[in-house]
Amino acid sequence: MIQSNQNNSPGMNNEYPEILQIKSPTKIPLYFLLALLLISCNLYLYAQTKGSETHIPDIVHPRFIDFPVPSSGIEVRTNPPVLRWPMIKGNNLKFDVRLSKRSDFKKEDNYFEYNGLDWSMVNPHQKLDSGTWYWQYRISGTEWKETLSFKITKDAIPFVSPKAIQFLNALPADHPRVLTTTADLPRLKSLNIDEDISAIYKGAEKSLSFKVPSETEGIPQKEGADEKQNRKFQLDASKRLGSTVYDNTLLLCQAYILSANRKFADKAIEIAMEVSKWDPKGVSGINDFGDARCMLTMALAYDTFHGLLSNEQKSKLLQSIKPRAEHFYDEWRNNIEAKVLSGHVWQHILHYFFQTSIAVYNEEPRAGKWLEYAYELFLARTPVLGGFDGGWVEGVSYFKMNMETVIDIPLTIQKYTGFDFINTHPWYSENIKWMVYHIPPGSASDGFGDNSEEVESPGAAYIEYASTLAKLTGSSLAAWYAQESSKYEDLDNVSPKAFRWTRITTTNDLEMPDGKLQDVPMGAVFKDVGLAALHSDITNTTNDLMIAFKSSPFGSYGHMLCDQNTFNILYGGEKIFYRTGYKVTMDDPHRTGWYRTTKSQNGILINEEGQPYSNGSYGVIPQFLQGKSIGYIKGDATHAYQEDNLSTIGVKKVWRHILLLKPDIIIIYDELEAATEVNWSWLIHSLEPMKTNPENGVFSVETSNTSGYGKIYSFRQVEWALTDTFEVPAYNWRGSRLPDGTLKTYDDTQYHLKITNQKKSKSMRFFTVLQISPSTNPVHILNSNKPNSNGMVRLTLNNWSIKA
Repeated sequence: MIQSNQNNSPGMNNEYPEILQIKSPTKIPLYFLLALLLISCNLYLYAQTKGSETHIPDIVHPRFIDFPVPSSGIEVRTNPPVLRWPMIKGNNLKFDVRLSKRSDFKKEDNYFEYNGLDWSMVNPHQKLDSGTWYWQYRISGTEWKETLSFKITKDAIPFVSPKAIQFLNALPADHPRVLTTTADLPRLKSLNIDEDISAIYKGAEKSLSFKVPSETEGIPQKEGADEKQNRKFQLDASKRLGSTVYDNTLLLCQAYILSANRKFADKAIEIAMEVSKWDPKGVSGINDFGDARCMLTMALAYDTFHGLLSNEQKSKLLQSIKPRAEHFYDEWRNNIEAKVLSGHVWQHILHYFFQTSIAVYNEEPRAGKWLEYAYELFLARTPVLGGFDGGWVEGVSYFKMNMETVIDIPLTIQKYTGFDFINTHPWYSENIKWMVYHIPPGSASDGFGDNSEEVESPGAAYIEYASTLAKLTGSSLAAWYAQESSKYEDLDNVSPKAFRWTRITTTNDLEMPDGKLQDVPMGAVFKDVGLAALHSDITNTTNDLMIAFKSSPFGSYGHMLCDQNTFNILYGGEKIFYRTGYKVTMDDPHRTGWYRTTKSQNGILINEEGQPYSNGSYGVIPQFLQGKSIGYIKGDATHAYQEDNLSTIGVKKVWRHILLLKPDIIIIYDELEAATEVNWSWLIHSLEPMKTNPENGVFSVETSNTSGYGKIYSFRQVEWALTDTFEVPAYNWRGSRLPDGTLKTYDDTQYHLKITNQKKSKSMRFFTVLQISPSTNPVHILNSNKPNSNGMVRLTLNNWSIKA
């Protein structure tokens, strides 16, 4: 189905009205009204000012840091800061660093040296005096690099972690060390059987009949249509092989610790000894997840059953663990610490590497270096995609893969050193706000990032994570989130296993906060990662209108999409106006040609082009304001349209203003400018059938529970085009399945509305008013209001007066 129509709205004056006014009988704070009058102010969150010039960086977060940090006299956010520098290629490089309050580095008070470092980062591990500090680094044996500086103020967050040697020295000499310790074994064996322990026993009993695979079972049984598909099948088969041996071994280890029943040990040892025969450079090492799980399978058996293994078995396991761990260490060192994003490392593999290193420490000579690096890396970079204000830039689906790592490694550090990373780093206390506002209880997700369209509710993963966070931090908001989310879910709370062992060993004895809420704001912003959301009734999803917005300084790559200055709208937890498409695989034609592109988003196209898939294609959220009844977000995605095919256009302004007027009105106001004349396209999508009336500038979507109506005003005459097909079709050639085991289908019809100026122009404005609620009679939206001769639109909606 394709419709193409023209909107005959008259053109406005050449001079734009520089004002958007909102009035209500309800008293609005003066600061809010003043802010709205200044809605067109050009604020850049990441601008650097020199004299009278403002310099905008080409890339805020490069793939690898391209200059040392901190530098240029910047005020650091933590005391001490982590010192990092760009990756320098070369084998077996070592580095020296010196840090001083004196720029001449005289060896007096407040002078520190770090020599012979194997990686490009330094955690000072002690509080520094306030004031200006100077530092330098070098490759050992060469000249010092330029002098760098930073400032420490009283506002810097104290962040003094123990030195790595303190952590290593605190590890017990005996085994086990990973899942528990010898000192804690009697307590665990005396626990009464509860749902968690029962689930472990049930799983372990099933694992007793597990047919231990041979290495050849990592060879794929399918053949793809091309080399890319064949490679994906190889990766999938390799991952399955490692995952199946790890999953069964972990259950058997846990069951043995709780029961001391030798049958669990014997089966786990059988699995681990089979894995020890496999070639780490063979099929079991093709997929890095599978490789790491093979490594940890052997390490858990080595650690948990140390007293039951023969010397020959221990030797064989150590011999087989070493090449896998050494491979990760060699690949990561002087690399990952300087790299902004390496998804698999931070999702699981660093965690597996950390546990493996603990298991074999003091018995494998290289394990001390592995463990020191993993310890320093975690403290230096976590949360790698979260900044300080609690968000997670890759989205709600892929955050689930990081949950266990960001909890378990800190708990292990705390167990052996007493250092409480979770309650020291501000991201953890703020992270619960991101969940509340971007995947509320009983609601589908905000829609940003790969696979987020599949997250229809928080589910067991978020409930378990929030419960764990509530107990560890004492957060009432986290407790409320877990309790409230459980009301909407039909699930067995112990069936997911991510935090089962954490509950048994750590949190079951901790008190759950009361979950009582204080005053909860209608919105939240996470500028570090470029996310914001506004809600009409945040504590009651059934009646909640939610608009989620993204304009991220991280840009678009990895599991992030080309979605700067885009939004998704939900009501009652149900998707109303929402991005479209499916993530088949990372390089599948549908993902690269539709799903990850701006065309699939509620965003803007310029000459039919969206934002490049690049970390230089970034946005920012320079303004966020909220009151009791009104909330405002400003996004600036100008830089997201200045690369690749768009580089010659001279894009000067891509600003989006969003307001939520309680209870059910959303305003979207776009300011668009370029140096050359172009076509500007305004996009909106829905999973449900969309109706349009171009003559009146109206579009609508009806679901079983909600009506969504929109009216759009444009500065110039426009054409409307509505389609229900993807430009690039989606096929489930991989055979992916849903969590319940059913095969995914990608044949759903979805709806895509594009509104484009008929004649190219250097500038454009779109003014869109939406009403989304259970009401089926939004008469005011259907009125054919048109701008007056001065180019001004006046509307009265639910006691709100709007002039634009």
